Amino acid sequence: MQPIAYLNGVFCGMEEAKVSIEDRGFQFADGVYEVIAARSRQPFRLRQHLERLQRSADAIGLAVDLDSLTLPKVIDEGIARCGCDDVMVYIQLTRGAAPRTLECPAAMRPTVVVTFRALPVFSHELRERGVALRSVRDTRWAYCSVKSVSLLANVLLKRETQRDGFFDALIIGPDDLVRETTSANVFAVVNGILRTPPLSEHILHGVTRDYVLECAQDAGIERREEQMLLRDVIVAEEVFLCSTTKDIVPVSSIDGQTIASGLPGPVTRRLLRFFAPPGR
Repeated sequence: MQPIAYLNGVFCGMEEAKVSIEDRGFQFADGVYEVIAARSRQPFRLRQHLERLQRSADAIGLAVDLDSLTLPKVIDEGIARCGCDDVMVYIQLTRGAAPRTLECPAAMRPTVVVTFRALPVFSHELRERGVALRSVRDTRWAYCSVKSVSLLANVLLKRETQRDGFFDALIIGPDDLVRETTSANVFAVVNGILRTPPLSEHILHGVTRDYVLECAQDAGIERREEQMLLRDVIVAEEVFLCSTTKDIVPVSSIDGQTIASGLPGPVTRRLLRFFAPPGR
């Protein structure tokens, strides 16, 4: 398959998609985005992703009515056009193009970009043996619940931890509370109870996170949304990450300390089974 794009109402090849160098997304990171996984050509939780995209747009005062963009139709057509069963759909909305100034000109036309490419296949080996995290202090902006395209802090945190041989950074607040990683929500099994940080402006309101909590309820697993200290997570019985493109990823160690046996635990494996059917 060849990656394809949809730009302001027109489908085209990725190399043909061009935006203005004065687009505020390019100049100021003045925009929001969403990533959706489609397996067997079925977008996973499309409604929830689009609702989150609308919330992000509203949060930055980006005047766009997603209903008028008919994104579900665009996504269905893009998946069909790209010729791949498992597709990563990326949506980006910016405030549009205008001469560079912090003030936002009135009546701007938002730039709408949707891209379609093969969904990356996560390593089976890593899912079986788990990944290593390193804890870092949070250096991101204050509203991580908004999916802003301004991800430089995340890029630097991930780059630095991967340079040192870790899979990702485990982001910690100033009070030693666990938040998330650069691109995933965090769960831990502590004293037999599945726990994850509560929703706040400090973490992404993950669509897959919500799905994991629903799956835990269906499986009869006790779960709680509550704050977790780093020292408690390091000695947890199990730790795992979840995200749109990777589903569930077991964590084998944090800061060089092995989590329990170092292998995926029974709760993690039970929840992984909910991700097996295509499109869930």
